[in-house]
Amino acid sequence: MIILKGLLFLLLLFGHPALASADDSYRNALQTYERQEYRQALPMFERLASTGDAEALYMLGQMHEAGQGTLQDFVEAHKWYNLASARGHRHAATARDAVASRMTAQQISEAQQTARAWQPRATPSRLAPEPSPRVEILTDRQRVADVQRELNRLGYDAGPVDGLMGTRSRNAIRTYQGSVGLAQDGQATTALLARLRQTEQAPQARAAPEASTPARRVALDDTFSDGDFRRNPAWTVLSGRFSIDEGGLRSIVEPAQVARPTSPTLRPERPEEIGLAMLQLILQQTSGQTPEATSPVSAEVEFEEAAQIFVHAPVGNAFRLDLELASYQRPGSLEVGLFQGYQPGGGYRLVYNAGSRPGLSLVRMTAEGGEVIASSEGALALEDGRFHTLSWTRHANGNMQVLVDGRRVLQAQDRRLRQGFQGFTLVNHGGDYNLRRVRLEH
Repeated sequence: MIILKGLLFLLLLFGHPALASADDSYRNALQTYERQEYRQALPMFERLASTGDAEALYMLGQMHEAGQGTLQDFVEAHKWYNLASARGHRHAATARDAVASRMTAQQISEAQQTARAWQPRATPSRLAPEPSPRVEILTDRQRVADVQRELNRLGYDAGPVDGLMGTRSRNAIRTYQGSVGLAQDGQATTALLARLRQTEQAPQARAAPEASTPARRVALDDTFSDGDFRRNPAWTVLSGRFSIDEGGLRSIVEPAQVARPTSPTLRPERPEEIGLAMLQLILQQTSGQTPEATSPVSAEVEFEEAAQIFVHAPVGNAFRLDLELASYQRPGSLEVGLFQGYQPGGGYRLVYNAGSRPGLSLVRMTAEGGEVIASSEGALALEDGRFHTLSWTRHANGNMQVLVDGRRVLQAQDRRLRQGFQGFTLVNHGGDYNLRRVRLEH
């Protein structure tokens, strides 16, 4: 019996990933925590976390999320989880995303900034790390893994350090590139890795907290309850058909009876054709596939001309856009965003692809063309017969994020467009949609 108890103790000890790898200080802190002596355990974990210990960082996230030994603080919890995830903790990213679903966009932005500003305390007893191998001698996979590792160190969520490029890694690269003024191509090049290794702290950490921004003003709030989209406010139709029904502004673009040429001639006087071609190019850039494989709709389906509508609603460079939207069929593709100029042209666009990957893409439109800034992971399924909320915020420092039904699906930073925006536009490239409400603040 004594032998069995001893074996059981060893199994429990070495089966616990934290106990198996932690020193006596961590073990003492964890035992204090398990005795529910939270006020005593908190500073013990803080001392360990100051050296960059991933397990201690994770425990601080748990304690701030639950209010154990301290006031409940989701911003602090998100920060500690983010730091633990960047140092390879297996469960930290999941915990961080879970707490983010209970936070506002402003709180998440603040947590990310504080995480990027945080630096571990140097420990004199720790041996100096071996110098990293030169970027020129790394294999492609080693280079990608090092880029992921450096991005995670700086607080940009690049996902697992596995040397495999995915949507998460590309988004993290684009966000970093936007923060330092580089072209946002999302590529893990040797030049990028060399710059990352020289970066001590992400530039966003020096930005002022978002909490200091003034109260927002409403530039547009339309529920279409008056039954007329041509007044109060006055929307302008550029192409296609729009109507008002019990679900708000309705747009249906049906499959065409006759297939159109695969490479139509683009006419400047038909902006909807240019928009569709740009959308197809964007999807090719995002996935790296052929035009047929990345078409916003099935390769077997051709649609009527796109339906485009816009409304003037001038706002500044920082904004919040909230939509209540329903999508009724697949395949399909919808584009919404803010434009600069008298009519829709340059600006930012969100491109939704019903039943396709990526489900949502954030695009910057300029005179030089369109560039994907970030893409969601996987597909979005909004065709369930109900309305969904989409919330898109942009802060003055260029930080942007998009929530769908309260869940963050996109995050990026872009400073290229420094001027304000003149209004909101919607383009139906194929499908059946209802816009029940649009609210734009700045």
